[in-house]
Amino acid sequence: MSANNASPLIREFNMPKANVFKKMSYIMSFVGAGSILMSAAMGPGTLSSVLTAGANYGYMLLWVVVLSGVMNGMVAYIGGKVACLSGKNVYEYLGEKINPTFSKVLLGVVLCTWFMVIFSQGSAMLNLVQFTIGSTGPISIVAFILIELLAGYVFTQGKNSALKIASIMVTVTSILYLINLIIIKPEASAIVGGMVPKLPPLAQAGIIAGIIGGSAPGTSAAWYSYGVKDNNWTSPKNLKFIAWDQVYFALLFTIFSVGAYISAAAVLNPAGIAVNNSLDAAIALEPIVGSAAKWIFAAGFFGALFTTIGGMSSLASQGISTLFNIEGDSLNNTKVKKIIWVGIVVSILGGFAAKYAMGLLINFLGFLNIGGFVIILLLTYFTSSEKHAGEYKNKWYTTLVAAVIVLFNLYAVITYITKFIG
Repeated sequence: MSANNASPLIREFNMPKANVFKKMSYIMSFVGAGSILMSAAMGPGTLSSVLTAGANYGYMLLWVVVLSGVMNGMVAYIGGKVACLSGKNVYEYLGEKINPTFSKVLLGVVLCTWFMVIFSQGSAMLNLVQFTIGSTGPISIVAFILIELLAGYVFTQGKNSALKIASIMVTVTSILYLINLIIIKPEASAIVGGMVPKLPPLAQAGIIAGIIGGSAPGTSAAWYSYGVKDNNWTSPKNLKFIAWDQVYFALLFTIFSVGAYISAAAVLNPAGIAVNNSLDAAIALEPIVGSAAKWIFAAGFFGALFTTIGGMSSLASQGISTLFNIEGDSLNNTKVKKIIWVGIVVSILGGFAAKYAMGLLINFLGFLNIGGFVIILLLTYFTSSEKHAGEYKNKWYTTLVAAVIVLFNLYAVITYITKFIG
């Protein structure tokens, strides 16, 4: 793995010797490359898993949710590191290191499943619009289509516009769930107790893999590599950019996940209310803690959905450009911008085929797990090897966390195969 010194640098990372506010201002001046990936991660899948866990287990698995936030940032960092040192996205890198055909097949499998996820998000968005309007009639259909088209417009305005909107949306969504916690007023002692590692019965331990597997899939490493390459962070001097970018967005992701989890643990669990999705949680919160919590929760869900649809469509367009050797995979590329609309159309179709969307997603999701496991396993090896990463090989603790992530991704694969055979 060698640095691509021909790529221009934005600038070197030089933290100013000043007060904490100026240091934070400096850090915030360049973070953003991870916003599109985070907009895809902070979606209904993550919400459903943490809400289900909170409603069923109370505070007991809070430590797992926090751990998932750490792993979320780490898995993306590993993919970004590959792009930083090689100047290539992960699929280009694996094609060079292993075999081009292998890399294309891997990308093709991931993309097929990725579009199934986008398809299901359309169904979730339509349900949310109908919930908000209070009607399933023509008005909700028109509103749904307009929102989808708005997401397409926002994310086809070029890299800077997409990064800015995604950054704002994921930040606001996280703040909304933080405000929701203030309204709910959870007990501090219960939160502290939830940070002490405890495990559910062995037969139900799959919920832990579900939380972390949905938060830190191996595919995140590949998608983040596009953002790093698009920002020209393709020199070892930019590794600190990547690290701080992930610290910021992993923190937002953790706030988002913890806010949702504690909402369920503090309110739904004591009331014995089980939920299957975010709308169930929003509806269940109202009679217990008031309409404010319900609508804040729903607004956060909207932010998560809007950015997921646009962000996943953007990432898919970059993947397609790699798969079909379209010159350039930047979000500023005219062809890449046009391909984003493919994802938007798929999402709209998902809304109209709502009753089929979730079933298709469940049947295809295992392939995404398999692809993610292969990606993170290979990248952990390459970035931990002095032969491939040289002096920039992973520190022992990075390799350790990466190995744990590999195991969780493997568990997700085994779970899928077991269910498929059964």
